[in-house]
Amino acid sequence: MINCEFSSFKATPLNDQTIAFRLEGEFGKHLNKELREEIMTALEHLNQNVIIDLTRVDNIDTSAAALLVECIRVSEATNTSFKVIGINNKVKSIFEMLKLSTIFNNIELSQIPRTNDHMLYHPRSA
Repeated sequence: MINCEFSSFKATPLNDQTIAFRLEGEFGKHLNKELREEIMTALEHLNQNVIIDLTRVDNIDTSAAALLVECIRVSEATNTSFKVIGINNKVKSIFEMLKLSTIFNNIELSQIPRTNDHMLYHPRSA
């Protein structure tokens, strides 16, 4: 897990073809460098499908939105799948304000409720 002052992400392989990135806190420029490197490695070098889980994201800035757009383009070029899940209303309104909602119509952009029962958040058995 990479920790920044107000944010973190964790990469979780779901199977050989898919990796999920669970983000938490603020999704912005202080998180983008490490996250971008891992996502681009998955898409370009490992030909893995990528899921970005924003369920626990409180805020997103323009650099993070630009990273998501870049991921869409790379996934199209590498013929891999790129999905963004867990969009809350605040993040959705930022996408709409930046006029990105039309770009994200071409990928799976899903709103799901914030819950600890989400598939990527099951607690480990003790």
